Amino acid sequence: MSKWNCRPDDFSYCAIIDALCKGGLVDEALVLFSEMHRDLNVVPNVVVYASLINGLCTSGRLNEAKRLFDEMISGGISADVAVYNCMIHGHFQHGQQDEARRYFDEMIDRGISPNTITFNIFIHSHCKDGKTQVAVGLFELMHKINLKHDQFTYSSMLDGLCLAGRLQDAVKMFDSMVDKGVQPDVISCNILVDGYCKNRKLDEAMQLFKKLKEYGLEPTTVTHNILLRGLCQDGRMKPAQKFFNEMQSFGVSPNEVTYSTILDGLCKNGKIVEAIELFESMEGSGILANVEMYTILIHGLCRAGRLEDARKLFTEIPEKGLVPDVVTYTTVIAGLLYHGMFLDANTLIIQMEEKGCLPNSRTYDTIIKGFLVGKETEKALLFLHKMCERKFVPSDSVVSLLINLLSAGELKNLQLYL
Repeated sequence: MSKWNCRPDDFSYCAIIDALCKGGLVDEALVLFSEMHRDLNVVPNVVVYASLINGLCTSGRLNEAKRLFDEMISGGISADVAVYNCMIHGHFQHGQQDEARRYFDEMIDRGISPNTITFNIFIHSHCKDGKTQVAVGLFELMHKINLKHDQFTYSSMLDGLCLAGRLQDAVKMFDSMVDKGVQPDVISCNILVDGYCKNRKLDEAMQLFKKLKEYGLEPTTVTHNILLRGLCQDGRMKPAQKFFNEMQSFGVSPNEVTYSTILDGLCKNGKIVEAIELFESMEGSGILANVEMYTILIHGLCRAGRLEDARKLFTEIPEKGLVPDVVTYTTVIAGLLYHGMFLDANTLIIQMEEKGCLPNSRTYDTIIKGFLVGKETEKALLFLHKMCERKFVPSDSVVSLLINLLSAGELKNLQLYL
């Protein structure tokens, strides 16, 4: 028997199932779908199927989505463009490009015309895969068949062009977007600001940032983080610190990314005292330090020659209920090796593995380089052997060091370790 006190109609079921799927409660939606279909003999329509298929695709349950799609077709319900878009997007999203294209071809064969959303899915996927020129072709094709470019289309294209290093083309596209009356959103502005920053065009990035209000937009924390990272990477720490302070005075709350960004900038630009002060002030601002922040500051302390302070900070991590990750361990190991503390480094390597944190390729590179430079050849070769056992490949810089520092006899015997 139904758990409902009254008999819902198609619209009610559709609304509830759609809400459940959008809330990530796909299994609950499937139970309701089964009840609707079996117990109450309400025939589901294409909209209900679209909601369920989209929910399954979004959660990576593609085989179930396919079965439901086939059930819909065999039940005499024709798939519309919305259902095909769900199947195409789901397969692209989970790396099954051939299947996505198969559904697109099937849609065309059945006389169903792609819409703006269909093109957006393809454009976004091609941009993400670095096939920017293919995406440009699709963008132009949309214009030829009188399909409107929306904000998502432009955002995808801007992102693709910026990722491909085609900043000038991205700027032209952004300008044409404005000229054609498509209102930029914060996402498209953020993409272009990021593109400017990555190309070290900080003045242009700042100009666009100031224009946001002209477009009726409010810069978000993400917008501020992008600009802050650009300023730090360009070594403009005074403007970065001023921008950080202004951000708070404008009522935009810094988050963990903001603090990590400014900490990294301060450390890399030799302002370790300011970095420590900022780190210590965070808790009062309601931001709890995470492992990434600890790692950034530990790296900065090691670079500044303050190894004991770095080690002290490292021991504080578990006291705060945090677990050091492979990057944290590698950072401390690198500092110890650089300062010739080989026994301590070796002890930490053992401790790292005992704690269940296995070295990665970069860790092994760091260890091998440190021991080679410190003339601890036997140790270096032992870790090279371990590295190769775990199917990691030494970097070119490690290979170069081996060639330059080992004798002809040692190089000959190297094959014993590989």
